[in-house]
Amino acid sequence: MRIEIVGAGALGLMFGAALSAAGEEVRFWTRTSEQARELSRNGIRLIMEGGQEELIPADLFEVESARNMDKACSYKFNADWILVTTKQRHMNDCLHSQLRTLLGPRTDIVCFQNGVGHIERLGEALGGQKVLAALTTEGARKEGDYTIYRAGSGQTRLGLTGMHDGAEQLREKAENLASRLSVAGFPSILSNDIDKEIYRKLLINAAINPLTAIWRVHNGELLASTERRALLASLIEEILQIYNHYGITYDADIQDQVTQVCRSTANNMSSMLKDVLAGQVTEVNSINGHLVRMAREKEIEVPALEMVWRLVASMTIEAEEPIT
Repeated sequence: MRIEIVGAGALGLMFGAALSAAGEEVRFWTRTSEQARELSRNGIRLIMEGGQEELIPADLFEVESARNMDKACSYKFNADWILVTTKQRHMNDCLHSQLRTLLGPRTDIVCFQNGVGHIERLGEALGGQKVLAALTTEGARKEGDYTIYRAGSGQTRLGLTGMHDGAEQLREKAENLASRLSVAGFPSILSNDIDKEIYRKLLINAAINPLTAIWRVHNGELLASTERRALLASLIEEILQIYNHYGITYDADIQDQVTQVCRSTANNMSSMLKDVLAGQVTEVNSINGHLVRMAREKEIEVPALEMVWRLVASMTIEAEEPIT
């Protein structure tokens, strides 16, 4: 199977390294020429949870800088899949154009971003292309341009958002991709209700991540005081109010599920907190900001969501896209 990986961050490198080692044909697209050179020179150093190390030599994969995409695509890789593992804030017109360049007659796309709305926008930009969503609980941490720590094993779910006619062939192809990911060491399944799972993850991220970023704490510390638990509960209640107005389904015990996530990932540092500490723009606009937009369209008051969105968005020097 031929696989393009657009976004050579922690998740993209981890998936790509393991797929390459499992015998798949993989080509990485990096943001910088420097990272492309480092990967070509050193391969990928993959460090597992238990400390075991594996070096994936550079001759097992291809790597190019996205800056050279037009030149690099002068020959056809003709991929079966494009795995888009960039941050959601990078899902812009420039990336849409790059993905259009990579599409071949048999190529399909799967996106690994948090938040909602980007898959629909990408599908429209590509002329109605069906795009799969991927949700993963795999954990990865990037150290330098070519070293990846697998911070926690989990499960990856693939699925089509919304209703699509004539998608049976794509479903069969997606089952094959899930199988290849599983063989590579990432247990993966095809979901029959990916929309519900996407909105479940959106709620969990919107409730947990901004509070960890504001208070500079790990996930488990959100349960450490009555005041913290109360604000966490307020965010969940406001999000559920939005979901009710839009007819979005959720489990009756969703509040308990959020609490369990805080406990099971107690020592984890959220990606939003990592971005704030690194002085990088966060994904708060595509997570909490998106929910605020949904609330405004229905004239729903969500003061807690508004507050945490504005607080986190104001923490970085580079301006987030306004949602007023």
